Amino acid sequence: SDAQATVLPHPAANGDTDPALESRILALELLLHTLRHSSGPCILQAGPQFHYAIRQYLCVSLLKNTTSPDTTIVELSLRLFVPLIRHFRSLLKTEIEAFVTNVFFVILDSKNSTIQHKMLVVTLFDEICSDSTTLAEIFLNYDCDLSAVDLFQRIVNALGKVARMGLADATGSGTSSLQFVAGAGALRAEKTRQDHRDLRLAAMKALRQILASLHSSIVTPVTSGRDDISVDEASLKLKKLIVNGEK
Repeated sequence: SDAQATVLPHPAANGDTDPALESRILALELLLHTLRHSSGPCILQAGPQFHYAIRQYLCVSLLKNTTSPDTTIVELSLRLFVPLIRHFRSLLKTEIEAFVTNVFFVILDSKNSTIQHKMLVVTLFDEICSDSTTLAEIFLNYDCDLSAVDLFQRIVNALGKVARMGLADATGSGTSSLQFVAGAGALRAEKTRQDHRDLRLAAMKALRQILASLHSSIVTPVTSGRDDISVDEASLKLKKLIVNGEK
């Protein structure tokens, strides 16, 4: 299957075109095309075998591929997460929580993650947050569930942290230190500073998208799914939490 093909071993880095790498990329592209061009109700009614394959094969594949050294593999795997969270959030509630907390937040927090991988995660959050229904249901199904993590709050905090990343270097000693670097070193330092600026701007854009989606969900109330709590129930839970916190 396509999902199983995406977990082929990493090819040796010899500079040549590797059939195994091309096969993984093609499988991920086919999966992305299939999930993007299939309607949500049609996918959810596909049956238990299809749901089992999504949970046992595709989710495991994405978890492994997000740690790939190949940026194309990582990008396709992250883009696959968008239709998953939009169409399967009621089926994959635990898996989505695990992905966001154990993969995406780790990439953003790790000093060993490349700027490119961090940018991919920020872009992913921006795309997810562009859908007001998805964003509202993340809040309802995680932050309003006392047994789950506060996923919406942690996404906002993570993006806020990225938006402030490297500001001290950008406004302080970092500028003067470039005067003592010459040649290729100066070009690399300036490229790094520009990449960090682009990353901060992308994070601020994602935060702005969250505000726009929140406004949209307030103007047009979100209708939750059958297994989700309603907006009224969420408001009641929030009021109880506020009252208990004031005691």
